[in-house]
Amino acid sequence: MSVSEGARIRCQLNRDSEQYKQIYKQRTAVERIFSQAKALGIERPKLRHQLAISTQNTLIYLLINVRALQRVFAKLDAA
Repeated sequence: MSVSEGARIRCQLNRDSEQYKQIYKQRTAVERIFSQAKALGIERPKLRHQLAISTQNTLIYLLINVRALQRVFAKLDAA
């Protein structure tokens, strides 16, 4: 085991606590969104102007949110 402060803190984390579980859920949700954004080409935009890149990113995030809403509504319809 490493003796650095970060390694020590990681070993001492209470992974069964409610706070840890909430933070972990948020982190994995963000990673899923980043994965979707990367799959849609947001990681390395091929546009030249900042406004065009910002517009494209906004549209991609809207698309991700619409897909999430579709999944929620599909679950509601199935119930």
